Amino acid sequence: ERDLAALQKRLPELPLYAVRGNCDLRSALPGELRCVILGVRVYAAHGHLQQVKYDPTLHELRAAAKDAEVLLFGHTHEPRCEERGGKLLLNPGPIGAGSYGVLFVEDGRARMELRTL
Repeated sequence: ERDLAALQKRLPELPLYAVRGNCDLRSALPGELRCVILGVRVYAAHGHLQQVKYDPTLHELRAAAKDAEVLLFGHTHEPRCEERGGKLLLNPGPIGAGSYGVLFVEDGRARMELRTL
């Protein structure tokens, strides 16, 4: 939550969404988030509850996401950007290691990129 607060202070005009991670024990943030961004259904979760470290197919994450088109997750600290079963999957990796993800939405269609600092 400290990271989120710092971003909100630095970029007050930017809408920010966040979920609780496995180390955020007293956090008021939600464990998962569903939203629609410019017509695209997005699901975000840290990933520890969906076993993303131990499930290379991301079956539990995809099941939890239901009808979302974009699935955002973390927990493994390994960047990952792919399409699987008609869903876009993005794990930006740790920003401290220099990786981040960008979600583009145009004309109701999403695409993603992994980038480095």
